[in-house]
Amino acid sequence: MAAKRRSVPATGPPVAKRARSEEEEFNGARFKVLLRDPATAGKGLETFISTAKALPSAGIYDVVEGYIKISVECAEIFKLLDGEKKPESEMILIFQALEAILLRTASDLSHFSVVGTNIVKRLIHSYMRLVYAALYSENHSRVCLTLLSAMVAQGPDTARDVFSHFDFNNKFLPGLVKKRDKKGRPDVRMAYIQFALSFLIAGDTAVLIQVLELKDFIPDIFRSGIKEDKVSTVNLLLSTLKTKVWYTLETTLSRFLFSLLLETALQPFRIKYTAPEDVGTLLLQVCQSLHLVKHSILSLVSSVLKRALKNIEYCLNEETWQKSEIYSLSVMQEFVQLYREAISKLLPDMNNIVAVWQSLLKQGKENQDGQEEKNETAVSTVEETTETAEVAEQHGRQSSGVFEYTWKELSIWLEHLDNTKEDKKEAVIQFLERILLKLVTNPYPYTDKAADLVQEASMLQVNMFKQDSDNVSIPISHIDDVLDMVDILVEGSDGLDEEIGFALNEDTVTQTFPFSAVVPAALEARNKLLLQTENETGTHIVEYLVGVFTDLLHSQRDALALCLMFQLYDKDLQSLKVSKYPQLYQFNQYYNLWIPQQAQEIVWVWDAWTSHAWGCYKCKEPAVALDSVFSTLLKSAYARGSGTLLEDDIQTKLRDLACQLPSEQLLLGVKHVLLYLKSTVESFGSLSKTEGPRLVDLFVDLLNSLLCRENQIEVDNRQKQEKHQTESDLFMDEESLIAEESLNDKTLEDMFMLVFKHPTLESWFLALEQRSLPQHSLSPITVKLLSAHVNSGVLQLLKTSAPMLQSMNHIHVLLKYFEAIIKSVLKELQAVGKGGSQVSPKRSHQLEALQELHAYMSAAQLKEITLTMLRLPEMSLTTQKSEKSPKKGKQLSLYGQILVQLLTDSYQRQPQQGELLLSTEHIKALGMLMSASASEDLEKVFLQALRSEPVFAHAVSVEVQVYCLNQGSETSLAIVSMLIKHCRTHLLQFELWCLSCSIEKCLRKNTERFLPLINVYLQCRDQYDFTRPSTVVSAVLPVLRRALWKELSGVFQDTEASHEMAVKLQVLSKLLPSSQSKGLRKLMDQLPAALEKAGNNESWAVADAISRVLENSEELHSWRRSLLSACMKGLVVMYNSSKDESKQDVERPVLLRLEELLVRLLFNVQVDPDDWYSLVKMGLKYRYRDEAFLKVLNAAIQLLYKEESSLSQRLVKLSKLHMMVTHHSLFLSAMLRSREEDGTNIQTREALVDILLTVVKLDPSVCESSHLAVLLGAYGATLSTVDQKILLLLQLYEKNNQSLINSRILLWGPAAVEHHKTCKSLGKSLWQQPSMEEILCLLDREKMMKTVLSFPQHRHLLPSEEVQESLYKDESVKDLGDFYDPCFLLQLFSELTRPECLVACQKFVEVNALGLTVAALSSYDSNMRAAAYFVLASFRSHLEGARFREQKQLLYLMDAVQNGIRQQNLRFTFSLSLYIARVAQQMLKPEEHMYTKINRFLLSHQYLDLRKVPGFFQLFYSFDFEHKIERDWVLRLLGEGLRDKHCYQLYDYQRIFHVILSFFNSPLCDEGSQSHILEVLQNAARVTKAAYELIQDHSLLTWILHILEKRFLENKLLNRIISLVHTLWLTNVGSKRESKKKPQENRKLLPIQLVNEFLYVLIALVKLIRTNLDQARLAQFFTTFSSVLGYRALVVKAFKEMSRFTVNDSVLSNKDILLLLHKWSIIEKDLQLQEDVQNLAQKYKIKELLKNIKEKSKSQASSHHRTQKRRKTEEDSMAADLSISELEKCREDLNAIFVHWEPIFPVLPTKRPEEPLKSSNLADEAVSLTCASAYIVTKWLVKSMVEHSLNMQNVSLTLQWLQNCILPHPVAVQEVLRDETLRNNIFKFYSRICEASSGAVGHLKELCLFSSIMLHLMDARGLTNSSCHELVKTLCQSAMTEEDVNKKAVSVFLTSVYIGDIWLGAQEPDMLITHVKLICSSTDDKLNDDDMETDKQGEESIVPLCRTLSSAALGH
Repeated sequence: MAAKRRSVPATGPPVAKRARSEEEEFNGARFKVLLRDPATAGKGLETFISTAKALPSAGIYDVVEGYIKISVECAEIFKLLDGEKKPESEMILIFQALEAILLRTASDLSHFSVVGTNIVKRLIHSYMRLVYAALYSENHSRVCLTLLSAMVAQGPDTARDVFSHFDFNNKFLPGLVKKRDKKGRPDVRMAYIQFALSFLIAGDTAVLIQVLELKDFIPDIFRSGIKEDKVSTVNLLLSTLKTKVWYTLETTLSRFLFSLLLETALQPFRIKYTAPEDVGTLLLQVCQSLHLVKHSILSLVSSVLKRALKNIEYCLNEETWQKSEIYSLSVMQEFVQLYREAISKLLPDMNNIVAVWQSLLKQGKENQDGQEEKNETAVSTVEETTETAEVAEQHGRQSSGVFEYTWKELSIWLEHLDNTKEDKKEAVIQFLERILLKLVTNPYPYTDKAADLVQEASMLQVNMFKQDSDNVSIPISHIDDVLDMVDILVEGSDGLDEEIGFALNEDTVTQTFPFSAVVPAALEARNKLLLQTENETGTHIVEYLVGVFTDLLHSQRDALALCLMFQLYDKDLQSLKVSKYPQLYQFNQYYNLWIPQQAQEIVWVWDAWTSHAWGCYKCKEPAVALDSVFSTLLKSAYARGSGTLLEDDIQTKLRDLACQLPSEQLLLGVKHVLLYLKSTVESFGSLSKTEGPRLVDLFVDLLNSLLCRENQIEVDNRQKQEKHQTESDLFMDEESLIAEESLNDKTLEDMFMLVFKHPTLESWFLALEQRSLPQHSLSPITVKLLSAHVNSGVLQLLKTSAPMLQSMNHIHVLLKYFEAIIKSVLKELQAVGKGGSQVSPKRSHQLEALQELHAYMSAAQLKEITLTMLRLPEMSLTTQKSEKSPKKGKQLSLYGQILVQLLTDSYQRQPQQGELLLSTEHIKALGMLMSASASEDLEKVFLQALRSEPVFAHAVSVEVQVYCLNQGSETSLAIVSMLIKHCRTHLLQFELWCLSCSIEKCLRKNTERFLPLINVYLQCRDQYDFTRPSTVVSAVLPVLRRALWKELSGVFQDTEASHEMAVKLQVLSKLLPSSQSKGLRKLMDQLPAALEKAGNNESWAVADAISRVLENSEELHSWRRSLLSACMKGLVVMYNSSKDESKQDVERPVLLRLEELLVRLLFNVQVDPDDWYSLVKMGLKYRYRDEAFLKVLNAAIQLLYKEESSLSQRLVKLSKLHMMVTHHSLFLSAMLRSREEDGTNIQTREALVDILLTVVKLDPSVCESSHLAVLLGAYGATLSTVDQKILLLLQLYEKNNQSLINSRILLWGPAAVEHHKTCKSLGKSLWQQPSMEEILCLLDREKMMKTVLSFPQHRHLLPSEEVQESLYKDESVKDLGDFYDPCFLLQLFSELTRPECLVACQKFVEVNALGLTVAALSSYDSNMRAAAYFVLASFRSHLEGARFREQKQLLYLMDAVQNGIRQQNLRFTFSLSLYIARVAQQMLKPEEHMYTKINRFLLSHQYLDLRKVPGFFQLFYSFDFEHKIERDWVLRLLGEGLRDKHCYQLYDYQRIFHVILSFFNSPLCDEGSQSHILEVLQNAARVTKAAYELIQDHSLLTWILHILEKRFLENKLLNRIISLVHTLWLTNVGSKRESKKKPQENRKLLPIQLVNEFLYVLIALVKLIRTNLDQARLAQFFTTFSSVLGYRALVVKAFKEMSRFTVNDSVLSNKDILLLLHKWSIIEKDLQLQEDVQNLAQKYKIKELLKNIKEKSKSQASSHHRTQKRRKTEEDSMAADLSISELEKCREDLNAIFVHWEPIFPVLPTKRPEEPLKSSNLADEAVSLTCASAYIVTKWLVKSMVEHSLNMQNVSLTLQWLQNCILPHPVAVQEVLRDETLRNNIFKFYSRICEASSGAVGHLKELCLFSSIMLHLMDARGLTNSSCHELVKTLCQSAMTEEDVNKKAVSVFLTSVYIGDIWLGAQEPDMLITHVKLICSSTDDKLNDDDMETDKQGEESIVPLCRTLSSAALGH
């Protein structure tokens, strides 16, 4: 196109050679000249326009292109529009000229589109007033419209601009479309149409939709007489709509809106002439689209309702809201009710929907043309109408009730209607219309008829089984009464539940309403039609109804009622000639299969005419149809009889078809098969013994195939959906909708429900085994046969379905089947247990089911079976091995194998909440079974049980250990390891086993297997030595040494490291002989060589053990020297063998050992110089960047070169070592800073700097000036540790005459490196020193300001001798590298401001250098202040001579400051320093408001008063228009400026705190001001004096309490308040902490009133705690709360010790504790705790708690809504979960809070007869609430102790709380002991404390107390029948007062063994008795050995006590 319209053609003579002269030629330049002269402008425009109309043309010069080339802006034309008002004629010429240019830039001159765009923009922004004037003028509207069209045509952007600026609402605009030219010339109407269409052509989709949405703009074209337009105009209009609109709008919604527009527009449009073919096509499409409109309206309503239903389902999902922190399920249910009501108000009622339906059908009938389209529309409309009614019904709207409870039936009617042939469809639709209208009008006769037939069917079934009618199995006997309540049913089932008293569940609905009232209505209408007329219509109707009724019959669970209905109405047709309708006869014969013989009635007789008619009918049907459709084939085969069904080819075809069925047919297929299965089971007795079972198997197999088919379909759909995942919206395109619908389809779920909820399968599965058979009339043999096949089939279904249901999270569907399995298995086990007979080798159905499905059953379901199996006699669980077996003995029977499977599965699952899976008896039985059967599988289960529940070790008999030791397998020895690790008795038994005969030989033979066990023993041996006789303990080691030494001592001969080698070395390290033995000598000779090998770190454990053996020997020193040498050599070997630093975890321990050995040999270090040199060389070569190596190297240098000695002289010289470090190839890359510093080099750089510091200190001669450039290149001028050390290093260089000043090197970092490179390349003669401005540019202004705000006031300018003392540290700052170092900068500034230097004064102020210098005046170091004063003085002198705009103001500021200084080297308060720094910056910003305000203040004062905050009151109480800015400025200054007590005193002197505290609650105080005020208070709270006085003098805590109670606090404010309270507490209590340990008379404690104030504030804060608070703030809250309560307890205790009176010891109420628990449950997401607290709150009607639970964060949610945009980022960051460490800290604090709660149990008053009962009930309720609260707190405390790490301080507090607050109250004790899980957790807690008390010293006090508590609880449980109980109680009491630690430990230990026995359920303390017997027997024997060591104290402690206990046990 562009080529065709090009102005210069490809061929022909060039324009330049044309004959005309240049003067005559009208070109762009000529046109431009004419436009500049007003006299010739008009002529020029006319010529331009006339010429442009002929362009582009080959023979004419293109004046348009020529002009826009030289005048892109078209400035000359637009200039004509400016100035005075022009005549209309001239204006039109200008518009036409612009139009001519625009038309060309929109077409062939599109490369000049920028010109067109500029013209459009200028017109719409500057000249639209002129355009409107012309548009609505009398004569020029057409020209203006064409101009507008040309403007739009430039492209989508200009179309959008014109659309957004054009006034479409002008009242004169519609009039333009009516302006026609009667003579047919181009008129205004045509221009209007072009203007409208230009938007559709040039605009994008967004513009297109906006134009279509305009109310009248395009519709006015159709309304204003389109019939009178030319055909070309109509063609243009419709073709544009077709191509640009219809095909562009792809989505259903967009087309729907467009169709609505066209439907309105085309109402008056009737074309009288023959339109062109394409116009006719469009009109046909548009007319067809109108049907779409009708369809879309209903579709739209249905789509909206479906989406609303999804919202409702989501809102009612319990799982979603259980985890929510904001909304609860009850809140969402309330919301759903409101949501339903809101939607219901918007929906049309059913009458309107039906009316629309009828009107659409009638409109369809009017138009005889397009019959096919009409029928399709009618069908789709009926479907949409019905679907809309269905969904509306689900929303609770009142409907007709036609398909009440039978909505699924509706799909059958519609599906068959859709499948009806087109020529028959009209008749069917009319038939259905009549039925449905009759039903809508009056449904009751038909519902009554349906109810009658249901009742008749039920009575018939009763009579068949000869049962009384009262026992009919229908849920409601009075069905008529129920159906009379149809109005109630329509409203919903809730009312029915209340009226009748039962839940209307799925089964009830299925039995009560098996089919809808449409069935009798259709049958009645059919009969009427067939009896009145005989035509094709009747045939069509019969075909349709037979198809529907057949599928409806197949979908019945019990078909009798429906078949009776068919028979009833068929009787009315007896007079009909059935030969006309043979399908009726065939259907009659088919449904008679379900009617009992006695109830059947003969309706028609099959005669010759009927047979002939049926044959003719069959001939017309396609031959393939019967055999290709699954249901048809199944039906025909079933109808012919069981023999046909059982034919192999029929079965094969059925199975194949079942695997190919589409998803929409599967549900009906399942119902169909279930119906046949039910019928087969019911008629099983009448079938042969071979046919019946085969039919059952066939049908179950078909069900299996159908389920698998649907599962595969869903898997495929899910995979497709994952590939094309798109975001859903309210309206979605068709493909997305289909994909989502398929994904959300519940077909598979429905199929599972149909199959597994079917009464036949449910009732017959394992019925015989459960002895609960359903009703039947079968013989016992037949029952057994049927039961076996049903069991087998159902089991197969279960095996197939269980994995699918589990993945769908719907395993609950199989619950009844699992219960049947459990029940039948238990019956079998009970029979086996009673009989005690051998188990049958054949596996029963229930056992098979258990084995196959136990993985899907819950632990609770399996627990009973597991425990029952464990109680079985041994002969039932084991059998003798066959004679052919190589090993004689026993093996597990079938029951034993299943038991192992169950136990294995139990321990592989998630652990139960505090539940012990087994009891003591069961674990004992398991041990005995294991010993008897020698089963490896059982051993693994036993080991798994012990690992899962180590407390069971106390219940395992020692015989089991002996068995495991004799077995000697890996698993059995692992069991022994667990036993000796967790039970001291087993530890003793193992030691005695080791001391028995022939064990040494066994150990030598099986060393490899026994080593892990011996390793565990040696680790436990020393921990519990007081629990065994010392003679036994000491006798074991020599035995083990003799047995294992030979094998262990050869371990160093192994070349490769392995796990086995590591175990050997660990064992060897614990079996070392005495220092004099030869074995040790040999080992000491071998070990150093082994240590030198790379990667042999395990050997160091042996080396350490040898060092311990040689502890008091003279050889220790020489041994350590050999280790030092080996260590160095080993490192060298490692570095050589691993050059890529890949074994850091191996090398670092050796490096630490090297450092440790050097320290230990401090005064006599002897190092081989060669070893040292090799280490330094190899280390620097391969580990130069290894921080660990460099640190150890530095430490070694300090130790080896510390003083002049012979050793240091022999070692490598320090100068050489320095050179090796600094001349390394990696030195520069490791040291120098890059401009993109990422922090990876910092640690290496610091380690290198440490080495350089050490070397320079030891040998100053290494300093050279050439090093300075590198050091400065590494320097960052910050306060980071490495920079401070580099500064120290630079200062050391200065001390050694290598000055930076002399070198004039004043740059640092990368700039210093670049400067150094430049200097080296240029040579000295061309060096140029950097200017001051260049140096100051290195300073980051923001970082400088941060340094000012956090100025290091305690930093010393001059360093001390020690490096560590010179380093500045600040714990409150996260990263000191974020701040500059004033020590460096002040010295730099002093150098830069020397008198002879050129100073950039403005830059000095701009980068905050002046601010930093002033901030230094607040330093506590006098040298720092002196340096700052010096710099300020130098700067002021330079400032006087400077020339820049703000010079005078800055000079005046400095003078004012100078005039305020009254003494030399005065220290400023930090607030004043910051004020000066801020003001200095403000002086450079004259455009800001504060510039004027501050200057005005300064000019009114000759000096700054250093005792006040300058200008505070003027700024705070300002009345200027910008008063908010001023107040924010001064409040920000106050907050940032408060650093110490001097600042606080400055503020307090001016009563600033009084002012801001009052202002905070003022309505004028906005959020920003509140934030600043809290910042002031926060900083003040860090100052001790301020923290105390603000509370005492300003009542700050009361002020905070007022805020918490009177207003809603958003998260940001609440976070600040929590932080403020936390800081106030820490500061106030900080100085008092040290006095806690002082004697009572010297203690200084906070007043209790002050502590109570803190407590009240914290309790108020509890109500406001939310999970989306800042993590750190939550942790601070809990820490503060626990600290305050702990401190208060200390104060109260001190008062009591001083006999002072205290009031209200208990400060936390039940409600406070419960609220705190509720908050914690939300924070930790503990659903169980949430439920417990909620139940308790509801039970006792605790209003505050219920309100908090029900509306937990309503206000928070509304606040979030109000501030959503403003706070999005902040809330996102706060929404993160607490980190594990912080959550753990919070939990420990919460633990401490709870143990300071003292539950108050009211004393119940003695009831007198005359007193009312009410007060007593109130007291009872108070006791119950306290008791319940104490139970929940106890439960939480114990659980936290069991599941999380132990904090012994909290353990002690918890035990004291239990002792003092729970045990004295029997009602609370009983409440605690009632919970089995809590009892188990208490024992686990006790076991953990026993484990923690491993040593004699240990935590005996806590264990003693806990043992006492446990004995008390055992008394309460009644566990006092043991013979030793009283003796053990006495033993425990004596331990409480025993001072001898060893005796105390033994007493507590024996008590703990007793408690472990009895608590776990043993009748007698078996383990205690065993332990006592073992000790007594071991001490009776004479254990003599040369190496044996005895411990008399141990002998006296354990043995007498055991003998006493033994006597007591024997005495009973």
